[in-house]
Amino acid sequence: MHSPTILKFAVHRSAGDDADPHLRREVADLRSWRVYYLEVGSTPTDEALSSLEAVLADPLTETVRSGDAALLGPGEVQVGYRRGIVDNEHDTIVGVARMVGLDAIAAKVSTVYASGDPRLAGFVASEACNPNIEELHETEPHYDTLSPVGEYTPMETFDLVSMTPAQLAALGRANGRSLDASQMEVIRGIQVRTGADHVSDVLIEALDARWSDHCDHTTWKALGGLLQRLIDAARATGNPNIVSMFHDNAGVWDFTDGHAIALKAETHNGPSAVSAYFGQLTKIGGVLRDILGTGLGADPIGVFEYTATGIPGTESVVRGRPDPARIAVETVRAVKEYGNTFGVPMMWSRMTFHPAYRAKPFALGGSVGLIPVADAARGVPEPHDLVVLIGGLTGNDGIHGASASSAGAAAMDATSVQIGAPLEGIKFRGAIGDLRDRGCLRAVTDLGAAGLNSAVGEMGDPCGVWIDTALVPLKTHGLAMWRILLSESQERMLLAVPPDRLDETRAVLALHDVRGAVIGSFTGKGSYRVTHGRVGEEEFVAAARRGVVPTGTDAPGTSGGVGGELGFDVAYDLLEWKPEPRSAGPTPEVAPPRHEWPPVDATTPASVAADTEVADQSFAALQYDSSVQGLTHYGPLEGRGHGVATGYYASRPLRASRAGIVFSTGFHPYLFDVDPVAAARQSVLSALVTQSLAGVARGDVCLCDNFYTPDRAPFSDEWLVAMVEELAGLSEWFGTPFISGKDSSAGSTDTAEGVVSVPPAVFVSALGKVADVSALRPEQWTRSGNHLVLIGPRTPALAGTAVAGDGCGGE
Repeated sequence: MHSPTILKFAVHRSAGDDADPHLRREVADLRSWRVYYLEVGSTPTDEALSSLEAVLADPLTETVRSGDAALLGPGEVQVGYRRGIVDNEHDTIVGVARMVGLDAIAAKVSTVYASGDPRLAGFVASEACNPNIEELHETEPHYDTLSPVGEYTPMETFDLVSMTPAQLAALGRANGRSLDASQMEVIRGIQVRTGADHVSDVLIEALDARWSDHCDHTTWKALGGLLQRLIDAARATGNPNIVSMFHDNAGVWDFTDGHAIALKAETHNGPSAVSAYFGQLTKIGGVLRDILGTGLGADPIGVFEYTATGIPGTESVVRGRPDPARIAVETVRAVKEYGNTFGVPMMWSRMTFHPAYRAKPFALGGSVGLIPVADAARGVPEPHDLVVLIGGLTGNDGIHGASASSAGAAAMDATSVQIGAPLEGIKFRGAIGDLRDRGCLRAVTDLGAAGLNSAVGEMGDPCGVWIDTALVPLKTHGLAMWRILLSESQERMLLAVPPDRLDETRAVLALHDVRGAVIGSFTGKGSYRVTHGRVGEEEFVAAARRGVVPTGTDAPGTSGGVGGELGFDVAYDLLEWKPEPRSAGPTPEVAPPRHEWPPVDATTPASVAADTEVADQSFAALQYDSSVQGLTHYGPLEGRGHGVATGYYASRPLRASRAGIVFSTGFHPYLFDVDPVAAARQSVLSALVTQSLAGVARGDVCLCDNFYTPDRAPFSDEWLVAMVEELAGLSEWFGTPFISGKDSSAGSTDTAEGVVSVPPAVFVSALGKVADVSALRPEQWTRSGNHLVLIGPRTPALAGTAVAGDGCGGE
């Protein structure tokens, strides 16, 4: 046995290079290639090395250099993740290396850029290196080990009772937290009511995330229960197709033959502003996991995405953030890589360029899934069920993602960036379906914002739950308890498993090569308890793994355990905080539209054709697989060259049935510039009209809302309340309920030019169903000689026309 050795392999393309064309516009001779590091515990054989090289490179198109030939040379710079951040390719590389006979321990991936241009290092640093998660090397980096190893940091404790208001306020804002004075007073009250002599940083961090706007919808609650208004409107429709709404990770709509369709869309605006690639990558991953975590596990059958960013060619208004052109390029790359890898068809995609999104983009991702109606209800854990964490390892990435997103882009920091790994999600996608069908699941949810804290805390309410963070499998060792609890490391799911189904659950996970760990249990005691290394509780889990479930005084939380640390043990009713109510006044009067047309000359047709709202986007859309699974019936592109976007998408989810689903959208940010309420109405009508033209009955359509509103713009509350009321009224009028949605109320950002705010807006998605897809009406009904008929009132208003963009509020 030898001391660990680190090997390096550089993979070059035999012809051409991998350099991003976007980057080569500035550095014409730019070249790039991938570099793989591998840490091994013993001396590798030549045969094993040759086998690994054959795996790392395609012998027809690539060559491999190793040893000194792979070292960084003059005119070359290297970009890789910072120490402590683990590549999402780590497990795959290590696994393959072990298969070919190498004693692999850890792996790391980097990219090398080469050019004769003396500006190379500065250019790569600004255009191809995200300083939040990556580091740039101009000379060969030295690694003692590739395994992130840290020292466990004991939890901190604070006596809030003895603190002054100023000290409380400072503690609430320390360490990147966003707790205000009223929230800190509630935490002080928890200490008083439980008779404790202190509270821990674990509890403070947990509540910072739990009470964030992202997780607790505080803006909507403060304005009088806006979500309840949409729920009441949905109920008022009396629509019999509603299976579940606003109660689970996705809304559920009755479909056919004992099956239902799950619908969910969510934004990832903050992370995409910091790292466009990873923000958009994990946007897609997050909504796919939402579908997997709906009921007892729906299966994703489609994905959609929308992105609005600033005007291409303009600079970023926040130092260190990607500019609009970079966001556009990275969005296409990320959406393609996650959606195509995961194996779900792209139903619809669109990108809009609007100056108000120059500081913080609108990054919307959505998905639909299929689930048996019998399994569509949200699962409810029972006492003694086991808390099982499956999927990816937990690391030091995505910390404070929920609270930072809620606080606005200025609060996003290095650890807020999440790193997606779609291959991990593919594995547990199959496992969850098998576990559901075998009756192994009492409940399932995904780990998204605030990680374990949200997933465990929500699943355990009101039953009561206990977890030990020392039992969580880590990729970054030595994480503090609160970091393990709040990490937003991607591709993880949480299961509630009956003790007598644990062995079968583990067998199914092994069959799908999915990592799983028992990290606690549901207690029936109505409290949320988090520990680290409490001996009595470790013994409980060890017994549970053997199928022996302690009861009575042996259950966790009764004896208290010995050793280790108790982060907190608090009854759920003490964890509630209500935001200070605030009222919204009337919306401001909207200026009447300008009636005069702007000048039109010989250059107008060319400028209109080049407008980003008119220009062909099939270059991006064609990179997304829309036919995988073989379910697509119509869209998202049509025409002789399949380059024309269709108005709707339709598929046949069940191979034995002709029944189909129809998807459409309604949104345009420039209209929200003019009148947010009228634009909200237009969004709903646009989505519903498309469904009607396709041939879907109005009562067979459900809706999903995604609000993106500013938090520091004038009348932001007034516009939000008015838009919700407009949507609720339309829902009741048409009998089309909103069954899912999400609000993002942090659309104002501090920049070098001051506060930049997005317009108050809501994106509307519509999902309809038909008994036979052959009855749907396609859009290619025009032919020579047809008449074009104008229906509806005529108006001189120019809003919505490309030629009138500058003259009608476009800027």
